[in-house]
Amino acid sequence: MIAFRDKKGQLQQAWEYKVGGVIPGSAVVGRDGNIRVHSGDGMFHCLTADGNTVFAPIDIGEPLGWSSPVVDDDGTSWVSRHEGGITKISATGTTERSAFFRSRQRFDSTGVVKNGMLYIGAEDAFVYAIKLAGLKGKNIWDHANHRGKTDWFINSAPAYHPRDLIIVAARDEHLYAFETDGAIRWKIHIRGQMLGSPVVADDGTVFVGVSLLERGHEPVGKIVAVDSDSKQIIWEYQTKGPVESTPVIGEDGILYVGDNSGTIYALEHGGRLQWQKDVKVPIRSSGNIISPGRVVFGSDDGTILCLLCTSKSVSQQGWGRYMG
Repeated sequence: MIAFRDKKGQLQQAWEYKVGGVIPGSAVVGRDGNIRVHSGDGMFHCLTADGNTVFAPIDIGEPLGWSSPVVDDDGTSWVSRHEGGITKISATGTTERSAFFRSRQRFDSTGVVKNGMLYIGAEDAFVYAIKLAGLKGKNIWDHANHRGKTDWFINSAPAYHPRDLIIVAARDEHLYAFETDGAIRWKIHIRGQMLGSPVVADDGTVFVGVSLLERGHEPVGKIVAVDSDSKQIIWEYQTKGPVESTPVIGEDGILYVGDNSGTIYALEHGGRLQWQKDVKVPIRSSGNIISPGRVVFGSDDGTILCLLCTSKSVSQQGWGRYMG
């Protein structure tokens, strides 16, 4: 893992920390400023902002390909287990060998912690709402009555809508909005695969990237904007390549996203193009605004790209980026 600092518009390496395997998920920063990663050798690492270990690495088993650790306000980490269920790791590095939440289902997605609940998608096509209080977790959504049900498995991370909705992009070509009790508020068909995660603007508009792969045709993509009040698609922007990247929304409402053709886009309200930049290498990572006027993406060749933009920060009122 490598950390960079922004020095007058130039990214400079601050430190490097070696682990024993690839890191399939994202590095996650908690409110305490510490960084968590789950590496391919099965070890869970917690580092300070300066790259020093908070506690010794913990062997929690092999990571899943789509999942990243989730950290709550107390610094507790919640990690999807390869064999199914959820592991709990305290802010000081204590954990139990057995799962905090036991399940045969694998949660091969990144969850969201909100109001003492972990909302996370599973391979059985359900979203789980796991209550985190107590010694063991409990799913409070009644799956027998189809609460939290989609029609295929879920890999992307949910977004928490400011109107207390859980927005989920499932692999069944549908975007879902669930109430906090698991009931479906709305369900919208979006043709193509949503491989990134949805984000939500200040006004409640939901954005998600789409990949369209049809036999005999060149792969293409688009950004879709959904009005959560009318439950309708209000605009689409056609991109040059499939979109697996999760967009990031600036505080000025500009949306930034990359595609597999190697193009990064800045889209204004209504889907108008502000600018685009051809960087020649596919962009599948989520974007982030690291400082005023600086938006960052990672490319498939391992390059970190920092571009000038009009946004000063990430949108704070909605769900402006991957994992909120």
